[in-house]
Amino acid sequence: MELKEMEAIRDFTGHKYVIRMMDPADWVRHYNEGGEVVNDFILPRGPRQKDEFSDTVYHKGTDVPYHWHRNGFETFEVARGSVDCVVNGRRFIARAGDLVHLPPYTSHGFVFLEEGTIWRELFQEIDMSGGILEKNMVNAYYEPLKEDDAFMAMYREGKTMKREIPSVWQEEPEDHSKVFQCRTPEFAWEKHEGEGYSIQLKVAKWETAGCKEIWHADLKKGLKVEYGYPHRGYEMLYIQRGRLELTVRNTHANSEPQTWIVEGDSIIDIPPYHTYTIRVLEDTALYNYGGEYDLQNCLEDLASVMRSEPERLRDPAARLAFLRQYGVYATSLEYKPE
Repeated sequence: MELKEMEAIRDFTGHKYVIRMMDPADWVRHYNEGGEVVNDFILPRGPRQKDEFSDTVYHKGTDVPYHWHRNGFETFEVARGSVDCVVNGRRFIARAGDLVHLPPYTSHGFVFLEEGTIWRELFQEIDMSGGILEKNMVNAYYEPLKEDDAFMAMYREGKTMKREIPSVWQEEPEDHSKVFQCRTPEFAWEKHEGEGYSIQLKVAKWETAGCKEIWHADLKKGLKVEYGYPHRGYEMLYIQRGRLELTVRNTHANSEPQTWIVEGDSIIDIPPYHTYTIRVLEDTALYNYGGEYDLQNCLEDLASVMRSEPERLRDPAARLAFLRQYGVYATSLEYKPE
């Protein structure tokens, strides 16, 4: 193809603003691993390899041996089924709706108890997808080298450290709500409510080495949120259930506003310097997995200012400037119940 022919092709980036997690057309990679299948939605991005997001769907009885990592933060949601977990020597059963958050050096192992259990995975600083590619390459073509100590030392460097099978797996599991690393639907470091919404802090910034916060939101039909100020960083919303309308004003491929209807088991993935609006069409539950802002501190400081000197933020421009100090770029929020 000649240069002029290339120039005539319309620009494209391949970026998907809406990813339907159950639709193979929206997967970026898919692996059949025998005991499980892996569907990748977003690959690691940025210097901290954030936002890697995938589903692993397990056959009943498949296990992940007890181990720990020197690097990498893992946040798992049980989207369907149940999982027998041992984390730092404590055994519990994680059930649908639970999160399990694991920083580096946290020992963990799992047994998947139901056929088709969906283990929804968010990674940071670990490149799990790249590790799977490496493993499959070695398994497919270099099986004899797995007996070579020098080769295996190179291959294992920086990867997981295996542990012995935990004896606690022979005991009764404890109440999962009592295990720090398990976040039940009722768990929250903080809760905040307003007209048309309720948000709960599930994973704080100190649990991700300052990379992000993870919030869960329950949104009421009739809520509209606008992000009208272009800014750095990705925004990533994982819709558990419900129905939203997403309008992005300028996309990579189009200068005209583009609108999507987004339902459960979907991801809204907004790249940097995009402005957009979300309208809630029916009651919706979602996670904000992008969370580069400092919303926890923002809400605490906002409450302090509103108590001590409310006149300081009466001007809308002053209020927006206050929010931007914390990386919060929502420019308007309105609720019109129907």
